[in-house]
Amino acid sequence: MSPALDPALVGLGLMVGALVGLTGMGGGSLLTPLLILVVGIRPVVAVGTDLAFAALTKAAGSWQHARSGTADLRLVQQLAYGSVPGAILGAQLVGGLQALGGALADAVIARVLGVLLVFAAAANLLQSRGHVSETEPASPPAGGGISLLGLCVGVLVSVSSVGAGTVLMPTLTLRYRLPAVRAVGTDVVHGALLSLVAAMGHAAGGGIELPLLGSLLVGSLPGVVAASWGCRRLANRPLRAGIAFVLAVSGLRLLVAGV
Repeated sequence: MSPALDPALVGLGLMVGALVGLTGMGGGSLLTPLLILVVGIRPVVAVGTDLAFAALTKAAGSWQHARSGTADLRLVQQLAYGSVPGAILGAQLVGGLQALGGALADAVIARVLGVLLVFAAAANLLQSRGHVSETEPASPPAGGGISLLGLCVGVLVSVSSVGAGTVLMPTLTLRYRLPAVRAVGTDVVHGALLSLVAAMGHAAGGGIELPLLGSLLVGSLPGVVAASWGCRRLANRPLRAGIAFVLAVSGLRLLVAGV
C-alpha cells in the first residue's frame, strides 16, 4: 500500500461505500460526521471532500445499478431538474458563509448537519418498519412536485452533504411506494449527478482535501460495486435500524457539542 494512503481511511471508505450500494444512503449522513467527530476535519472541508467522495463512489454504483435495471432514469431526470440548480444555490450559500468567517461557516454547517442527522435517523427507522413490496411494479410520480423535492434535496446536499439518500429514499419508498430496490438504484444514480455538481461548487472554494479523498476512494469503489451487485439479494431493514441509531447519536453530538 502506498504510504500516502491511510489504512484507517481506506477501511472507512470501504464501509461507507458498501452502505451506499446496499441502502442508497450512508455517504454524507455517515461519512461527514465521522470526518468531523472522529478524524477532526473542519465541517466545511468535510462536506466538500465528502461530496467529491460521493460523486465518484455513486458513479461506480450507478454503473452496476444501470446494468441490473434497478434505476428509473426518467425519475432521475425529473429530480435533476430541481436538484442541479439547488446544488449550485447551496454552494453559493456556503461560499457566502465562508466570506463572513470560517468559524461561522463551520458552526452553521455543523448545526444544520446535526438537525438533518436526527431527521435522517427518524426517517430511516420509519422506513425500516415500512412494508413496501420488493416486487410490485414501480409507478414513479410525474410533474413539478418531484422537481421541487429535488430542489430542496439539492440545497441540503450542497450545504451539508446530507439529503440525497436520507431524505430522498424514505420519500420514494414511503410516500410514492417505489419498490425498495428500485428506489435505491434511482437514488444512487441521481446522487452521483447531484454530488458531482455540488462538489464542483465546493472545489472552486478550496473545500476538498485530495489526500483524504484518495484514501477514502480506494476502499469505497470496490465496496459500492460489490454491494450494488448484492442489493437484490440482501435485506437491508435491520441494517437501516442500526444506521438510524448511529445517525441519531452523531446528530445530537453535533448539536450539543458543536465543533
